[in-house]
Amino acid sequence: MATDGKQLSNPFSTGSGGARFEANIQATFVTLMLSGGYAPCLPSWPIVEIKLQGAVAGYGTDDLIVFVENPVNNDRRRLLGQVKNSIAITTKSKLFAEVVQAAWNDFNNPNVFTKGKDVIALITGPINATDTDGVNGLLEQARHTRDADEFLTQVDRAHFCSDNVRNKLTAFKAQLKVANKGSDVEEQDLYEFLKHFHLLGYDLAKKGSVISSLLNSHIAQFNKDIPDKIWYQIVNEVQDFNQYAGTITLDTLPDDLVEHFREPEIAHIPKELAKEEVEDEVQPVATDWNQHASAQKLAVANLIGSWKESNEADVAIVTQIVGEDYNSWIVDLRETLQVHDCPLSYKNGLWGFKDRLKSWLELGGRLFDDHLDTFKAVALEVLRIEDPSFELPGEERYAAAIHGKVFPHSGNLREGLAEALALIGSRATSLINSTQGKADAIAALSVRELFEESDWARWGSLNSLLPILSEANPNEFLSAVENAIASTPSPFDRLFEQEDTGVFGRNYITGLLWALEGIAWEETYLSRTAVVLAEIASHDPGGNWANRPGNSLTDIFLPWLPHTLASIEKRQAALKTICAEQPEVGWKLLESLLPNQHSTTTGTHKPSWRETIPDEWEKGVTNNEYWEQSRFCAELIVEQAGFDIVKLASLAGNYDHLPPPTSEMLRDKLVSEHCLKLSEQERLPIWAALCKLIARHRRFSDAKWSLGDDSLLPIEEIASQLAPKSPSLLNIRLFSDADTYLYEGDGDWQEEQEKLFQIRKAAIGDILGEGGLPQVLEFAMTVSNAHLVGDVLADMDQPEFDAELLPCFLDMADQKLWSFVAAYAWRRRFMGNWQWFDDINKAGWEPKQIALLLCALPFERNAWDRAAQLLGEVENEYWNNTSANTYQTEDDTEYALGKLLEFGRPNAAIEGLTRDLYMKKDINPELACDALLALVQAEEPTGRIDSYHITEIIKALQENAATDQDKLFHVEWAYVSLLDSHSDGSPITLENRLASDPGFFCELIQLIYRAEGAEPEESSEQRRNIATNAYRLLSTWKVVPGARADGEFEPNAFTEWLTAMEEIVKASGHYDVAMIQLGDVLVNSPEGPDGLWIHPVIAEAINSRERSSLRDGYSTGIHNSRGVHTVDPEAKPERALAEKYRQRAHQVENAGYQRLATTLRGVADSYDRDAEQIISRGGVPH
Repeated sequence: MATDGKQLSNPFSTGSGGARFEANIQATFVTLMLSGGYAPCLPSWPIVEIKLQGAVAGYGTDDLIVFVENPVNNDRRRLLGQVKNSIAITTKSKLFAEVVQAAWNDFNNPNVFTKGKDVIALITGPINATDTDGVNGLLEQARHTRDADEFLTQVDRAHFCSDNVRNKLTAFKAQLKVANKGSDVEEQDLYEFLKHFHLLGYDLAKKGSVISSLLNSHIAQFNKDIPDKIWYQIVNEVQDFNQYAGTITLDTLPDDLVEHFREPEIAHIPKELAKEEVEDEVQPVATDWNQHASAQKLAVANLIGSWKESNEADVAIVTQIVGEDYNSWIVDLRETLQVHDCPLSYKNGLWGFKDRLKSWLELGGRLFDDHLDTFKAVALEVLRIEDPSFELPGEERYAAAIHGKVFPHSGNLREGLAEALALIGSRATSLINSTQGKADAIAALSVRELFEESDWARWGSLNSLLPILSEANPNEFLSAVENAIASTPSPFDRLFEQEDTGVFGRNYITGLLWALEGIAWEETYLSRTAVVLAEIASHDPGGNWANRPGNSLTDIFLPWLPHTLASIEKRQAALKTICAEQPEVGWKLLESLLPNQHSTTTGTHKPSWRETIPDEWEKGVTNNEYWEQSRFCAELIVEQAGFDIVKLASLAGNYDHLPPPTSEMLRDKLVSEHCLKLSEQERLPIWAALCKLIARHRRFSDAKWSLGDDSLLPIEEIASQLAPKSPSLLNIRLFSDADTYLYEGDGDWQEEQEKLFQIRKAAIGDILGEGGLPQVLEFAMTVSNAHLVGDVLADMDQPEFDAELLPCFLDMADQKLWSFVAAYAWRRRFMGNWQWFDDINKAGWEPKQIALLLCALPFERNAWDRAAQLLGEVENEYWNNTSANTYQTEDDTEYALGKLLEFGRPNAAIEGLTRDLYMKKDINPELACDALLALVQAEEPTGRIDSYHITEIIKALQENAATDQDKLFHVEWAYVSLLDSHSDGSPITLENRLASDPGFFCELIQLIYRAEGAEPEESSEQRRNIATNAYRLLSTWKVVPGARADGEFEPNAFTEWLTAMEEIVKASGHYDVAMIQLGDVLVNSPEGPDGLWIHPVIAEAINSRERSSLRDGYSTGIHNSRGVHTVDPEAKPERALAEKYRQRAHQVENAGYQRLATTLRGVADSYDRDAEQIISRGGVPH
């Protein structure tokens, strides 16, 4: 198979956020692995391994390779995933060409892909519906058809697949040809490739999407407090693995992450402790590690934190810090590791500490000033290294590991050094042998020097470590952030840009936000931190990540669950400061803090090393504290609104969320001289917001949350003062909002609808009074529901409007205008019957205008007759444009369906036939046959027609004695792919023709198979389609030759049929294939007159010495007749079938058909082998 290696484009070639999307997808599968979920498209087995950036391992489809494993027999399957945030599935798409090239290479590489087991998936974000529907329709066809011939036939038929599906098949063929070095891919290979290919769509673009919610649900099963935080940790880990093209397993993930997904252990009291008396047991004595021989080395090792022995750069750093040869120094630690309660941990070459804080507190006295000085210099050396991936163009950073652009030191070492700085700054009291103030100075200077004159790359490189570094010295950290904000340009602007362009698929601002959230817990730093967050929020261009500075502020200041230990007084001061320094950020923050605006939170980052949050702290506030803070926020936001129209309208819509006396403050402002002097157009948003609020509370007056009259009446009075006098402005909402928002009572739906109609009618009357019909037309173009305007206008029964609107505004090109005019005409005809149409003076009208007016009216006999009478030779103008909705008429539709067929609309005709069947009406069989045959060649859009409707029409034709059998023969031939067990239909006419006409059978055989010894010929697409139909028919044929239409079997007819058939196929060179095909249908033989399970004439034919190929076909037919079945782990069905065919073999052997008996024993033996394999594989079929 020809293949061609080609480097696959990175996900950024699809636009903004591609690589971030890739990291999210990878993180999604990691989440499934951690939570015990299953991978799509593969068996429901545990995910055991996820390989990232698989190009280094020989994969072409390389963004992620997901391995699942059967826990019973260790059988493995793979999903090869290529991630593209956005892609076009077309013949000209270079991106799609690269995806197909990579997939084709993998598909034909047995070293990376096992056909029949593994799958390939193109994983995308939301793409256009045309691509989604077309590709999924194509792939599902491939997975639900018998073979390549059947697949291609079904896709080719207009009634079975849409043009969209066929277009996507063309796209795949074209791209596969390119991938196959310019040679067309064989049909069977195309079919097999599509069966293994999947399109998976993930809506991870925004928080709250379906997939995001499901992922949070997976995580929340194990940790309900911080699912968002765990998700971001998973994303960050994925990004680290991406750098090294790593492989993720439960063993390679950090223990703290895996621990989040640990099932809680249920402890039971040991039996020996449950006894009344327990003998004293000798307990092991805990080791005093500060007095251990290796205490000094343990203390220094704890200062380092963690390192990878396989990483030379890590080892070099350890050597610098310990001041001696690594191989000599590590010997004692390796020995110490063997002690039962050793604080060290070692796994897969990774050194660390089981409880670093505990070891710090125990061993801190072993560290001196020189240790701290050396550590500071080395830590800054490591942490100042910028992410080498930034050296690459943005579109290539996702593949940094492949390019070798990764940090020289492991993430474990970098995190360990950052944690040490946090410990030095927050737990200095343990360093009893360092000079007083030394530890604090080391921490402060380290943070200061690390961020001194730092650019965006430094902040981005340290993103994941910022929450830790901020704990070393919050004051210095805040100063560094403030200096960065004040810089021109600010490095944070560049960081936000990285999210927009998807640099390395990461949000480089998350670590900064978590760091500031952690600092905000301390009252001392709250105001300063809040202002910093507000300033960063003012730089935020917005994006798809949930971690945004504005969201951090909301969580910190939530009145019902503040994420700070600061007092109410300090929180209120901080909010005022934010509003003073960043008014727009403050406005959005206050909006989010109003009652009932945010009822859930996942919390904020908490300090890990600083003793900020006391152990006895309980989250939550008292009822009084909540309302005090809520009232403060409400009063402040009303004050901040000033006389800004947009802000006042927003507050008006949230009036029911404002606690008193703030609501009174708002009311006073809305009726102030300033507001009342605004123009009607200017104050319209405020008035509309009030009206919607009032309507909602009036409509649901019994609801607990609904405002009472004492609250609503003042608002209604204000609304009346702000209401526009202009009818056009006053009534826009009547024709734009949903009806339910406009109901004024809670009565019967029909009563409310009638009330609303009268209100709308009065509104249109007012607009007419203001500016006449032109004003109504202008009004209709400004509202969202122009149809309603036309309907109400017509009900006013002003005949003079007819001439003004018709025919000049009959135009289907402008959908809003057509909606208005069509509704007007429909209502006018309803009121005046068809006499209204006849009375219109149509002199000077163009035929097309008459046709369009008829199209706007009910599809019934009155319209059809007028189309014929008035349009004459251009009657097609009506039939080509009418909606042809037969549900609008009680008339006999046969005439109309015939017209639709006459003017090239068989699809519309079939919709009408479907409606007739639904209404239990008889259909004209000739018309139905003509419509079905015309549909095969039609170019008309298929609309609502599906295979079920077509099958039901064919079944009705088969049951109708008046149906022309020759036409029915051609109909069944055209739709043979639909007539199977799935549709509860069968090609009865065709099968009966096969059973009675050996020539027809031979013709089909010759269409499908080449003659023995014949050279392959280039066949046309039409011939291939015919051959596919023939194969489909023979594959489902069950009527045994010699069977009459009434079901009776005639032995002589069978013999004559067989003799004639053999003569034809021997002459044409198709003997063996014809006999095999016949053998398959003879499985349906009737019983013999003597009680034998098979008719003796058929048994004798199969038993004939020279008909071995007939016996082969018969054996195959037996196996095929079983169909789809479930697998019994004990293989009882297989054993039963083996016994059944042994018994049958015994019976026919006694009847003298020994060759048939041998064939049946072979069938029995095959079922025995199946049973043995099923049992040996633990119930898994081969």
